[in-house]
Amino acid sequence: MSSRRRQVPWMYRRSRYLIGAIAVIGAINTGYLTYNKLFSGETACPTSGCEQVLSSPYAEIFGLPLALFGFLAYLGMAAFALAPLAINSEEKRQARTSLENTTWLLLFAGSTAMLVFSGYLMFIMFSQFVSQYGVGGICYYCVASALFALSLFILTLLGRDWEDRGQLFFTGAIVALVTVVATLGIYSNIGGTAVAGPNTPGRVGPVVEQFSGPSEIALAKHLKATGAKMYGAYW
Repeated sequence: MSSRRRQVPWMYRRSRYLIGAIAVIGAINTGYLTYNKLFSGETACPTSGCEQVLSSPYAEIFGLPLALFGFLAYLGMAAFALAPLAINSEEKRQARTSLENTTWLLLFAGSTAMLVFSGYLMFIMFSQFVSQYGVGGICYYCVASALFALSLFILTLLGRDWEDRGQLFFTGAIVALVTVVATLGIYSNIGGTAVAGPNTPGRVGPVVEQFSGPSEIALAKHLKATGAKMYGAYW
C-alpha cells in the first residue's frame, strides 16, 4: 500500500521568500531615508509631511537617524529569513532544521518589536502632525515602513506550523512589553526638548495646563511690584 506524502501548505513553503523580499524592500525604503538624512539630500514626497516628520526630534535616536536603525532591523530580518535557504536540505538536513527553528523565533521576536515600535510612531505621526496639518502631515515613507512591519509579523505568524502557541504568545508579550518600555524611555524627553522658548520666532512656548489660584496671583503681583526677574533656558 502506497503512502501519500503530507502536503505542505503553500504559505509554509514560500513564507521565507516573502518575508525576505518585504524585508529587502523595507531596507531600501529606510536606506534611502538614512542616506538623505546623513548627506542632507532632499526626500521626494508629494506633501510636506515627510520633511516635517523626518526633521522632527522623533526622527533621531541617540543623535543618529531613526531610519538607520530601521535599515539595520530590516537587514536583520532579511538575513534571518533567507539564511536557512542557503543550506542544502539534502546534505545538511539537521543543520538546516536547527537554523530554521532558531531563525523563526528571531523572526517572530523581531517582527513583534518592529510592529509595536511602528505602531507607536504611527500614533505620534497622527497625533502630532496629521491632527495639525491634515493630509499634509502624512509621512508616506513612515506609513510604508509600518505596513512592511505589519506584513512581516503576519507572515511570520502564518508562515509555519508553530507547535507551542502558548509559549509563542508569552514570548510575544514579553517582547512587546520590553519594546514599549524602551520606546517610552527613548522618547520620554522629547516633549521638553521639542518645544522652544516663547520668544523664539515661529515657535511657541510650553502649553499652559493649569490655572493660577488667588495665592499664585498675589505672589505674581508682589514679584512684579518688587521688580523681580526670572531667567530660564530651553535645551
